[in-house]
Amino acid sequence: MALQKPFNINIRGQTLDSADPILVSWQVSGDLSVAYQVKIYKNADNALVYDSNKITSYAQNHVVPKNSISNGLEFKIQIIIWNQSNSSITSDFDIFQTSSKPVVTMNSIDTVGSPSYSFTATYTQLESIAIRSWVMYLYDINKNKIYQSPISTNPDISLLIENLQSGNTYYIETQATSAKGLTNTTGLIQFKVQYQQPDIKVNLTAENVDNSGMKISWNTVQIIGSTTKSPIYLSGEFIDLTDDTFSFSEGFSLSGDFTIKIWMTNIKPDTDLFVIKGINGTISLQYWSQDNKFHVFKDAFGYRSHNTSLIVTGTSFFVCIQQIFSDMNIFAEVV
Repeated sequence: MALQKPFNINIRGQTLDSADPILVSWQVSGDLSVAYQVKIYKNADNALVYDSNKITSYAQNHVVPKNSISNGLEFKIQIIIWNQSNSSITSDFDIFQTSSKPVVTMNSIDTVGSPSYSFTATYTQLESIAIRSWVMYLYDINKNKIYQSPISTNPDISLLIENLQSGNTYYIETQATSAKGLTNTTGLIQFKVQYQQPDIKVNLTAENVDNSGMKISWNTVQIIGSTTKSPIYLSGEFIDLTDDTFSFSEGFSLSGDFTIKIWMTNIKPDTDLFVIKGINGTISLQYWSQDNKFHVFKDAFGYRSHNTSLIVTGTSFFVCIQQIFSDMNIFAEVV
């Protein structure tokens, strides 16, 4: 059998980080290969930058030690093999590139003081290669992955994660890929979530059942919202919105039947106290100082309805807004 050229060199067309050892492998056919030599040249000027010299071995792979060649360049590799008769044959050149892996960092977080947090990361790359994409992962205390963000090509790495539970420990990780296709990660960064939560009130319904029993049932929909700054709770029951706004974007339908119950104290008159914006319209609540009444406005499908409560005066109020078959009602009392 004749000695034939080495072929199928594994790093052909790849981009590699020369800061890591580079495993080169190839295939042979024909005579048994008893020795090999690996040569790497800069493609721009054909300068020889790495030479393993002749190595007596039946192996069809070789490890180029880390930092043997530079990053940020294009190279061509050549394999020479010998048979038992000391005849040699040289492979064709195959091209590959080198590039430094990106560096991805996130600041230490420690404790998150609200149910939502905007996580950010920083991308840098030694040869100034742009970012191609990034993704964030959220893990629970046992390092089980519980959330994966969509892959983003936005060069600004920022992600708002909501519904973080107070008292829990999490891990966050960002992975980024350069335009050359190399990926790196921040690793898992631990943080804790700790914030005050108000008491939740629900309505109970009692129903007599057989054998002198009583069935207690309730229907509660929890809608997670957010404030423009860290929320302040008063006595574990009220959220202080004096210089703040509370909003939520899901979990509520403006077009269906609903009942909203609100407890308020030290309110500001003659301005919007509560606003719901839906696809088909808006509902807003105000307290007017001129008549000491709560006013609820509904703007939907090009029409405006206006309902008022009875006169109520005081500093703390309970307000109930109800919609049944598109009809609005409002009730208010001092508490």
